[in-house]
Amino acid sequence: MPNVAVTGKGTIFNRWDTGTSAWVAVGNINSISGPTASRETVDVTTLDSAGGYREFIGSLRDGGDVSLSMNFIMETYTLMKSDFESDVRQQYQIVLPDASHTTLEFEGLVTELPVDIPLDDKITCDLTIKISGETELSSVDIVDSVETLENISVANGTQLADAGLPAEVEVTMTDDTTDNVDVIWNAGTPMYDGGTAGTYVFSGTLVMPDGVLNVNGLKASVSVVVAAL
Repeated sequence: MPNVAVTGKGTIFNRWDTGTSAWVAVGNINSISGPTASRETVDVTTLDSAGGYREFIGSLRDGGDVSLSMNFIMETYTLMKSDFESDVRQQYQIVLPDASHTTLEFEGLVTELPVDIPLDDKITCDLTIKISGETELSSVDIVDSVETLENISVANGTQLADAGLPAEVEVTMTDDTTDNVDVIWNAGTPMYDGGTAGTYVFSGTLVMPDGVLNVNGLKASVSVVVAAL
């Protein structure tokens, strides 16, 4: 695919959720500025420096800041306020909408969390994150679809553990490549009862490996059909 410029529309800002060990998208962002990386230099000019030019060597690098302009949403504001109140660095990730799904991943501290309340416009919150350390540059795959699973037919009296729910499902990425990912199934709708004939629909949460994002929250689905006595 040829290199082409892209707009910022479709950019995703993720925050690492330690409870679920997964990236969670932060919504209602109008624009992102940064990272504003910079580098210090040290003047090493001497009396015998050639050509009358100052000479420098590199010194410490600074990851800079990332600024987000967001619509004020109570849930999002509360989440980012918890990061502001915390002294523990939080992990964040920016996923660009280019062909490679370029990602910028970094740790940082929320340093500013101002709320702007105009008379005749939307309420916004323009937070600033100070980056600690280096911003890692990589790319990710985006899940585009999940395979359609055939119904599973079982005899009456079959326990759920013996119903044969698949441990993995195949997913297709936006670049048309495929991969198998682990899946965690719910208890079924209605809740599975192997002693009662009927169709039980199971929804499965995809377990994303490193380098794969499920930005649309897609899930697997399969039906278990319990036969009559």
